[in-house]
Order: sequence, then structure tokens, then C-alpha cells
Amino acid sequence: MAKILRAIQPNAGVRAWYRKRLIKELDAMQRSIAYWLESAYRRREDEIVGDASPARDLIAVFGANMRRWLRRWDVLADWLGRRVIEKVEDTTTTSMKEAFKAAGFTVKFDRTRNLNSVTEAYISWNVGLIKSIGREYLEDVRGIIMEGVGMGRDLGYISEQLGNRYGITKRRAKMIARDQTDKASMAIQKVRDEKFGITEGIWVHLPGQKTSRQTHVAMNGKRFKLNEGLYDSAVKRNVMPSELINCRCVYRRILPEFGD
Repeated sequence: MAKILRAIQPNAGVRAWYRKRLIKELDAMQRSIAYWLESAYRRREDEIVGDASPARDLIAVFGANMRRWLRRWDVLADWLGRRVIEKVEDTTTTSMKEAFKAAGFTVKFDRTRNLNSVTEAYISWNVGLIKSIGREYLEDVRGIIMEGVGMGRDLGYISEQLGNRYGITKRRAKMIARDQTDKASMAIQKVRDEKFGITEGIWVHLPGQKTSRQTHVAMNGKRFKLNEGLYDSAVKRNVMPSELINCRCVYRRILPEFGD
């Protein structure tokens, strides 16, 4: 009779570490821009209204600041994008070993070509996403400053708009940290399971804090093939647990009898 192994959930500690590192960099950038903006604006405040030249000067100074922060985000992305996937692989592998042990098996986990391909793909994906956080925020900040100064808005208005944009960027960074650690963990599980000849799983629905897909509630407890997933009528295609954005679902692995 086949054994059903317990579900492996993405490591909450890694997710929190990733989120904290992104927010730390965002906070530093926000403080730097706020300080620079107030200082530069105060020096030109009497000239800004109705005069395009000070506005151009302000944008030129911001451009230098922007290039410095873009370089800093590029360096962070190259390191953090790789480090977080390494952490996800380590914690996921440990949890899988414990699940096998609880079922009475001791297994050896080797690196395979498929695993290398999966981890490198997620490293590249995360590097790109991290870079996009800084890039998109700074582009938005430049637009806000150009519009505010061009329309003769005061510092209070510009600062308010920047605060709103920062809130949006911060929420996106948190979503990336949560979603990417979940996706990477599931992808690593799947490729390791296939190495051990595990081809089927049982869908486990885990509701999110704010949303819960009704189609995934209905999938709970259903058996599926790892190379196919389950059909989700909401997106009109087969999906795997954690594949869709903010999906927190996982699966229990069906370990076949030897000889099955």
C-alpha cells in the first residue's frame, strides 16, 4: 500500500528574512530621497514656481542620486537573488528529509542537472524582480518630482505623493518575498520528488490572510499527477500548488510501494 507523506510548507523564516532585507533597503532609499528632496527643494523654493530652469536643475541633481541607488540595487539583487534561493533549497531539503524519516525512510539527496536548472532559473527570476523594485520606484519618484515642480506644487504635496508611492512599492516587495519563496520551494520539492519516483500528490489548500481562491478550496484533497497539476477553471488551465500569484497551497506526496 502506498504511503502518503506529510506536506512540506515553505519556510516562514526564509520568507521573513527575504522580506526584511528588501524593506531595509527600501527604507534606506526612502530616507535618502526624502532628505535630498527637502534639502534641494528648500534651496530653490523661491525660484521653482513659474521658472523651468530650477526645475531642470532639481531633476538633474535627482538623476545623480537615482543612478547611485540603481547601482546599489543591482549589487543587492545579484547577492540577495542567489542567497535566498540557496536558503530555500537548504530548508526545503531538510523538511523533505524529515518527512521521509517520519514515514520510515532514510534517503540521500543529491544535486541533479534538473535541480541545478530549476534553482538557476529562480535565481535569475529573483535578481530581475529585485532590480525592478528599485528601478520602478525611482522612475515613479522622478515622475512625481517633475510633475510636482512643473506645476508649482509645494514640498508637502510632493512628499505626500512620494509616501503613497513608497507604500505601493513596499507592498509589492512583501508580495515578491512571499510569492517567490513559496514558488521556489514548491519547484524544488517537485524536481526532488520526481528523482525519487514520486509522480502523484494530494492537493492541500492553505487559505491566505486576505484571499482564498474558491477553485483551490474545491481542489483540497484531490489527487493529481505532478507533471500535470489540477485544472483550475478560474484560469482555464492546469496549475500546480503555489504556481499562481499569492497561492499558498501545497501537496502531500504519494510514495508508491516498492514494485508499484
